[in-house]
Amino acid sequence: MNFGIIGTSIWQQNTRLLEALTLDRESRKASLNELKRALGVDELVYLSTCNRVEFIYYKVMRHDSSMLLHRLIDFFFSKSERREISFFPNDFYHHTGREAVAHLFRLTSSLESMVIGESQIAGQLKDAIDDAGEYGIIGPMLQDAADEAMMVAKRVKRETALGWGSVSMASLATDELQQHLSSTRDNLIAIVGAGPMTGKAAKYISDSGLGQIVFVNRTVDKVAEVAAKFGGRAVSLESFLEAPGEVDAIITATASREPVFGESFLQKLPSGGRPVLCVDLAIPRDFAECFGESDKVKLVDIPYLRTKSDGNLRQKFIETSKASDIVRDAVNDYLSRKIEVSLKPIFRNSFEESLELAERAFEDLFKKKLTNLTDEERDAIMRLMTKLVGHATYQPARWLSSELAHSQAEQSVADISPQSNQPQTNQSKRKAV
Repeated sequence: MNFGIIGTSIWQQNTRLLEALTLDRESRKASLNELKRALGVDELVYLSTCNRVEFIYYKVMRHDSSMLLHRLIDFFFSKSERREISFFPNDFYHHTGREAVAHLFRLTSSLESMVIGESQIAGQLKDAIDDAGEYGIIGPMLQDAADEAMMVAKRVKRETALGWGSVSMASLATDELQQHLSSTRDNLIAIVGAGPMTGKAAKYISDSGLGQIVFVNRTVDKVAEVAAKFGGRAVSLESFLEAPGEVDAIITATASREPVFGESFLQKLPSGGRPVLCVDLAIPRDFAECFGESDKVKLVDIPYLRTKSDGNLRQKFIETSKASDIVRDAVNDYLSRKIEVSLKPIFRNSFEESLELAERAFEDLFKKKLTNLTDEERDAIMRLMTKLVGHATYQPARWLSSELAHSQAEQSVADISPQSNQPQTNQSKRKAV
């Protein structure tokens, strides 16, 4: 399995690194094609969410997986403007082989999410796969792994109660609004951006009856439809920056590389009353550092919401254990099938030799002792013999595949399959940056 995942997340607590690895939508295609060449991999998928960035790769030939991390670091941080960003080796995680498959399955099943049980991550992975197809950087191996991960996620959702009553980033943001805003229902709430979070946040706000919604985006047309759906109004970012009015709360999740709201906007916000609630769900952050130091606003960001959701895993401990068991079995089954495919060519010669020997024996038997059989009866015997020989020959491959998949013997798989990767564990093979 020459399959790996390099990433960082909110759990590594290095927000600046997370921001630096986030690619602009406008330049993403060119950047990822350039990165694919720099890494020297055959397939690549880029996954970016509000709390993680991952580079999922596949490489046909054997390779030193530790070098891929160094190449990725060189790609992003060799330029002078990014050299001031500090990080340590454990700010990255690098999974290969079994670890990578298990991480992908757990991730898609929301077991690695900040909010355990949320369903948004599966859709985000699907979008990432679709983007990779559009960019021409994905192939059959990662597509197959992603398809399998999606099926595992559906099974987790179907066979556990992990997603029942689950919260999401949008619902956590709405909880903050409910605690902060007045109960008069005449609040003015701005949602900035045109991504998937916009509709989710708008639905929660609308269902809660918290107030009127203003949908803000650089291009008004992109939010006009969602504004009409929720009875709000759409305004341009330029006009909102110039005149925010008596806004009570701002939720933002744009893809801007630089802060959208700076000192000049802060000065235009109302003062003297209740602070304006600013919920920043963007990476990189949409609000400049000055917002965290001002009495005019209450700034809520992803790390803050993370602390609010810490009880999520404890509440769902039993269901999480069930889901983990499902994922573990799915990883073993998936690897077993892949290993069996790699082993079958090795057993092919044995099957052909055994079949040839059996055919000669039966032909001799037909000529000397079973001379009264019809052609149809002989054909039926030969078909049965072929099935028996095939079962006897390939059964060891199935057994060995299952044994290897259920063990940690990845090195054995690498030795058996000439094109497979020599796996390295995440901790033991990581080198200092």
